[in-house]
Amino acid sequence: MSSRYSEYLPERPMVGYGMNQPDPQWPNGAKIAISFVINWEEGGERNVLEGDDGSETFIIETLSQPSRIGERDEMVESQFEYGPRVGLPRLMRLFKRYNMTATMYTVAAALECAPHFGPELVKQGFEIACHGNRWINYMNVSPEEEEKHIHQAIDRLQKYTGDPSVPRGWMIGRRSNASQRLYCHAAKERGLEFLYSSDSYGDDLPYWLESPLASEGEPDEGMLIVPYSLDCNDVRFVVPGSGWSSGEDFYKHLVDTFDVLYEEGEAGQAKMMSIGLHNRCIGRPGRLAAVEKFMQYISSKEGVWVARRDEIARHWREQFPYCAERCQGRVIT
Repeated sequence: MSSRYSEYLPERPMVGYGMNQPDPQWPNGAKIAISFVINWEEGGERNVLEGDDGSETFIIETLSQPSRIGERDEMVESQFEYGPRVGLPRLMRLFKRYNMTATMYTVAAALECAPHFGPELVKQGFEIACHGNRWINYMNVSPEEEEKHIHQAIDRLQKYTGDPSVPRGWMIGRRSNASQRLYCHAAKERGLEFLYSSDSYGDDLPYWLESPLASEGEPDEGMLIVPYSLDCNDVRFVVPGSGWSSGEDFYKHLVDTFDVLYEEGEAGQAKMMSIGLHNRCIGRPGRLAAVEKFMQYISSKEGVWVARRDEIARHWREQFPYCAERCQGRVIT
């Protein structure tokens, strides 16, 4: 097996920034960076119509619904249909109303199912990041097949947004151990500006890792990690035993998280706060109210930078360029 298809298993960066975390120097002296992420997966999920073995079971309202093997599940399918039909337009209107921006973790097959949103999202200022070609578990896909998926994802995202420079970042989640190496290869071969990966939950600040291509003899240009979050995430409404029973629960957790991080920023140790949203989940009206209340709350504070993840990545690259000797997920001195 060639190196591009081999596993990518970097050392675990357990040390981090320690007690001497860097001052992120967020723009205009902001005390906190807020990263809203909208996950667009609907249309890319498991479905026998796409040749899968059964129906999807993850992040759905029917919490204990087992997969229907070998047949369609119309109840689950219609939950996913709610995302592009109602949830996504509702979120777009909300962000426009508050003049805020977000990163769209876009499954390419989902965009292809509702392609009219592509230009609208770009026009409104959303970042189109790659969330995979389909929303499936790539641990069950051969590396050779996954590479085909990666190139197809790039083709779809560029075609339906009309932007040949996307994607600049990715978050696969259900990735294989070869995914990061394959994405680095694809970006390099196609001349894309690869700014960051968000396949980590390991920090409240971006950090550097060695490039997945360095072990193949390529120049080590580093791989910037812009971490994601599962605690400030609407999946906890629908994953069994995981959290939110009402919008108030979600809102309270968002505010508590913000307040702690904002206080750290006032003390000179600013952080970023990631908020994960899903069209079919937070797009329900009783839940969306919590996000709007949080937007109102942070709008009343000074020194809050609401930014796309590519903006955060560019800022970090400028302030803390990669240095193999001192930046590989270890303490920056």
